Amino acid sequence: MERKLKITERYLYIPICADCEERKLQIFLDDEETFRKKIYEFKVPIAESETEEYPYDYFAEIPMEQYLDKEILICIDAPEAFTDLIKNEGKQEASKERRPLIHFTADTGWTNDPNGMIYANGVYHLYFQYNPFNITWENMSWGHAVSTDLLHWKQEDTVLFPDESGTMFSGCAVANERELLGLPKDALLFFYTAAGGSNQWSKGLAFTQKIAYSLDGGKTLIKMSAPCLGTIEKENRDPKIYWHEETQAYIMALFLEDNDFAILRSKDLFHWEQSDRFTLEDAWECPDLFHLISDAGESCWFFWSADGFYYEGEFDGFHFKTQGKKQKAYVNGIPYAAQSYFGVADRVISIPWLRIKNDGRMFTGAYGIPVELACKKTANGFILIQRPVRELMQQAKRIDSGNLTGKGEGRKAYVLEMSAKEDYKGNYLWKMNGSVVEYQPQSGQFLVDEDNYQIGCGYKEFLFIIDDRILEVFFDGGIQLGTFVLKEADIQLEIPYEAAAQYTVYEVE
Repeated sequence: MERKLKITERYLYIPICADCEERKLQIFLDDEETFRKKIYEFKVPIAESETEEYPYDYFAEIPMEQYLDKEILICIDAPEAFTDLIKNEGKQEASKERRPLIHFTADTGWTNDPNGMIYANGVYHLYFQYNPFNITWENMSWGHAVSTDLLHWKQEDTVLFPDESGTMFSGCAVANERELLGLPKDALLFFYTAAGGSNQWSKGLAFTQKIAYSLDGGKTLIKMSAPCLGTIEKENRDPKIYWHEETQAYIMALFLEDNDFAILRSKDLFHWEQSDRFTLEDAWECPDLFHLISDAGESCWFFWSADGFYYEGEFDGFHFKTQGKKQKAYVNGIPYAAQSYFGVADRVISIPWLRIKNDGRMFTGAYGIPVELACKKTANGFILIQRPVRELMQQAKRIDSGNLTGKGEGRKAYVLEMSAKEDYKGNYLWKMNGSVVEYQPQSGQFLVDEDNYQIGCGYKEFLFIIDDRILEVFFDGGIQLGTFVLKEADIQLEIPYEAAAQYTVYEVE
């Protein structure tokens, strides 16, 4: 089925029937100068409908401002009722589905790894792996959200879509502080993996690292055509870039294959030389590398991988050396692919993707509460400490009641601080949004409904964040972080009797 359309407004809207069989949709420019030049190719779920009224769940939005007043040709093997619904007028209605308040979720579609995290001009930018066209993984693009407080986010236009070099895999952002690449100082620079061979359009290509830039504060990204780094291994990916002041060079951490990573160096952000390759036990993809100083003034570098496995070590700008084995930042596998912000001078802020299964709503996945990273030296070496960003408690309002119930449209998140009393030796049992949560100090077991986790014995300090179905727990000042999915979205909080612990409850709107 083909349909011609003249672009007269900013967006093209595609009807999405979630979880149906996917088919290839292609969009071509169709004028005399660029006759049938392909500009987009996606896999879109199509319902087999013989009725005049095509069933759909939502409309996916494609920015088309650069093609205003041009003719396009849409090609897809689909019922005419589907193509008739594709439109270039009107305004997308905001989703009215209930969702977390202070954990970012996309309006619709699938999300995974956080990308391109940068703080610039008073705005925190969160780009993310995104499939606007379904609630399952596919069509890897870069979505975009912004915040001024790290808690309340607004979704912006999708900024990178798949092309002939591949789909848009994960990457990072830096400010153009040294006016490189022929671009002005206020440009924002984005590095991403073009995942060659991951779509039909790029069949036969391998993964390369490419650059996009923004001249409007991150709203629009313009792709550079040539890769800044060719293929080292077939699926090398997820560049993370930093400026290393001591050796006056940019550093790239890159996943190569299996459990192997590389360090590369550049003076100009386009020509890169590999200075190191190393293997880390069980680590793979989505690297991060950061330097922390403990409260006692001790210095340590950490190398981070997707599962929240981290490795303390030394870094001289050329080589990362670690004597330690992997350590685990998370209790379970729900948080994944966390990345730290560029452009935040006084703290290291990190956000993970939360691998939460779809629960019937038209969005899949969420993002964790941003955390501030610190370190602490122990008898076994340095460990990471994660604490919620200070903005959380700056906005939290203390309330009187520890036991809460609530339903309906009012959206609030709750923070529960607990300090165990020294003379209490029993277990702790909480009821939270339809789930039963328990901690057994003697055995070190932490239970959420039927799931059981070994976290450690004798913990005294807990901080709970309850937001829709998401529960995040910071244990003993942040030496571990657990993220869990509760049974219900409606607030229900029952805490143990006060003889066991001191409690303070806050709400965040």
